Amino acid sequence: MPIASTNGSESLTVLVDGKLHQLHVPYPAGFFTKNVDGRIDDPNTGWKGRGVWTTTGTRAPFHNETGKGERPRVFKVQMRPDPLAR
Repeated sequence: MPIASTNGSESLTVLVDGKLHQLHVPYPAGFFTKNVDGRIDDPNTGWKGRGVWTTTGTRAPFHNETGKGERPRVFKVQMRPDPLAR
């Protein structure tokens, strides 16, 4: 399925069955997506072996809540079958 990075909205946009859905990333210091890469690391482990990797970064990282010295970060986003799945 197509996934787009949406800089400034702190989310990823996914097109599922002709409808757009937002995957909001609840990261407190701001989330500015730059790249998106879906990957299946282990197909035998179900949802735990699959994920969407994305980077975050901004042109002025010193304006983030963490301040001077802030570096771009990499996040793994996973979709669980239900909120309490372990």
